[in-house]
Amino acid sequence: MSIRLLATFALAALISTAGAAQAEDTREFSFIEANGVELAYLEEGTGPLVVLLHGYPETARGWQQVQGKLAAAGYRVVAPNMRGYAPSGFAPDEDYTVGTLGADALALIDALGESKAVVVGHDWGATAAMSAAVTDPDTVVGLVSLTIPHPMATEPSLSLFLNAPHFIYYQFPWATWMVSRNDFAHIDGIVEAWAPTFDVARRDTTAVKESLAVEGGVEGILGYYWSISADPTPGTLRADKDTRFAMPALTIAGADDGALDIELFKAGEDGFTGPYTYVELEGVGHFPQVEAPDEVAAALLTFLGSIEPWGNAAPEPVQ
Repeated sequence: MSIRLLATFALAALISTAGAAQAEDTREFSFIEANGVELAYLEEGTGPLVVLLHGYPETARGWQQVQGKLAAAGYRVVAPNMRGYAPSGFAPDEDYTVGTLGADALALIDALGESKAVVVGHDWGATAAMSAAVTDPDTVVGLVSLTIPHPMATEPSLSLFLNAPHFIYYQFPWATWMVSRNDFAHIDGIVEAWAPTFDVARRDTTAVKESLAVEGGVEGILGYYWSISADPTPGTLRADKDTRFAMPALTIAGADDGALDIELFKAGEDGFTGPYTYVELEGVGHFPQVEAPDEVAAALLTFLGSIEPWGNAAPEPVQ
């Protein structure tokens, strides 16, 4: 099923928040060992498990508003800082390969005492979610990708790199200096370029800059890009152009994403062979969960409600 959401979706909620900066997220992280790395995570709610994986340049705090809405609807919602994003630990062997990121998600689910979860990922988190889903489809009972299409649509090409040249320039020796200079001003430039329609006053890159400022933080985060061409870590899998996802899946894209061609999502639809929903948000860029949390939460709740209960109990909304 394909759905195209217009900017008028949940208009009342948008009017109440438009132009207002998001309140600072001051929640304390909890910590858990997963796949050999200590992961910092934020948890809300009880019920079937939903894992929220962030992308670049983001942290778990970018899910704050969406996480609260899902928790209020009766779900246990866990958002970790991915490996390399302080206060989560760095990869002890500098392993930031995609298969390992997926293994982290699966190990997190197990460490939380759960056997099944819906895994939601944005950007790099979406790639990790796909890796987890192809590795263990019995555990990942639902797959959600924000702003990343199926790998069959992202084969290396000139247009792909023109839209996302950072995949190239982060490979140069001066990449760490470029990201670090002027108090990480590069991060603000990335967000502005990738979310060109988002009100500047509502952007908050504090959390990711705090992760970068930790000793080794820039190298940890750029390690994702430095590992692109590395051989998969033994025992891990990553989704590729031949992967077919049979579990229920949802893709959410911003029509004004400055990081990739919106037509790629159509090109990747055949990679989802189970129940599939596509949601395209008008007036939204590369960070839907931050730019349009009400619409993203609504799409997620509709999707979650379509899946047979996978936790110990069915969702019970918080009164």
